[in-house]
Amino acid sequence: MKKILLILCFATIGVFGVYAQKTEKKIPDTHSTCNEQRYRRTEIILPQVNGYNCYKADLHVHTIYSDGDVTPRQRVHEAWYDGLDIIAITDHLESRKYEKFMLKAHAPYNPDGKAYKYHHAGSVRLMKDGTDAGIRCDFNATFAEAENYLKTTGFPLLLIKGSEISRNPFEMGHFNALFLKDVNAIYNIDAKETLRNVHKQGGLVIHNHPGYRRNTTDKSEWQAEVYAEKLFDGVEIVNGTKFYPKMIRRCVEENLFMIGATDTHRPTSGQFKDFGFFRTMTIIFAKENTEETIKEALLQRRTIAYSGGELMGEEKWLTDFIKAAVVCKDMGVSKKKGSTYHKYALINKSSISYSLRWGKAVSCKLDPFESVVVEMLEKDGVKRGPSFTVENMWHIDYQHPQVTFPISK
Repeated sequence: MKKILLILCFATIGVFGVYAQKTEKKIPDTHSTCNEQRYRRTEIILPQVNGYNCYKADLHVHTIYSDGDVTPRQRVHEAWYDGLDIIAITDHLESRKYEKFMLKAHAPYNPDGKAYKYHHAGSVRLMKDGTDAGIRCDFNATFAEAENYLKTTGFPLLLIKGSEISRNPFEMGHFNALFLKDVNAIYNIDAKETLRNVHKQGGLVIHNHPGYRRNTTDKSEWQAEVYAEKLFDGVEIVNGTKFYPKMIRRCVEENLFMIGATDTHRPTSGQFKDFGFFRTMTIIFAKENTEETIKEALLQRRTIAYSGGELMGEEKWLTDFIKAAVVCKDMGVSKKKGSTYHKYALINKSSISYSLRWGKAVSCKLDPFESVVVEMLEKDGVKRGPSFTVENMWHIDYQHPQVTFPISK
């Protein structure tokens, strides 16, 4: 009996020993909680409008080479994953806030162990001898850094070489230069001459955030002269989440294109997505996503600004855009108290929501890739497509467009 018990004990110990060995082998050295390499791009689906594709662009962003908080590489990275097709890096031409911090960090490696004394180009705080500090960095290298990174990623993103010209905000203002060949060459202590230099390179000039620090979008005397000389090609009617309604009339009357841009200095992930809408952008109607076709589209004023779920621009492009995005289907009729009502299904085939109102009080929200059924009272025995006021669209003089949807066959 004792022999049997001993045999059972040794057998049990052997079993547990084998189990322990097997259990130990199953414990990995590394356990990944998720596949962090799989980034997800936000796909923004927009319709074709009058034969043109809708390209999403942010034409005003900053990096650490002026006063932004991220690198040019990161701007490219986040633009693609934010759902954009086009980005313009527009670092300040005359202001480089981060340069002094970089130079301070490198002070131990300077010959005298001191950081370089920082000056703004064109600043009222000129150097001791009274001369202008001028441009003391290579802004083309900033663009090249972003361009090289774009090549390594393979993102089909159009990168536009630009710069922001930042002068006295109360009298002059800030202006974006796009489609530049040599950023460094446009600078002149005379701001008007700088704008002329942009055009000499075949670039375009945008009047940025026209109400910045002035509390008015009316033209200053200096700005009136610049507009009269036609040195501006477009206006930033939306900056971040600030919309300048009066600028739409100015753009229409003076033949200027309109844009919406983030003017982002910080990472965009903490600015827009948490609020449930896309980053501020310009929707550009063009045949292809090339520098030539995008520039042509801007000059022909085929743009809409998007910000916070709202759309701003010329009435024609707003109405054509929503008619292309929303399909209206006939759902028959119903009789109520002797009246005839026509029923329609409105199907949203885009990533943007639309706030629709008919009559004085009845309204509905048409969310992305959803449909709603509405009933319209028949008038004069005539069947018409449903008409709405689109309350999250704005055109000239702070008005909403009126849209009648054609009935799909």
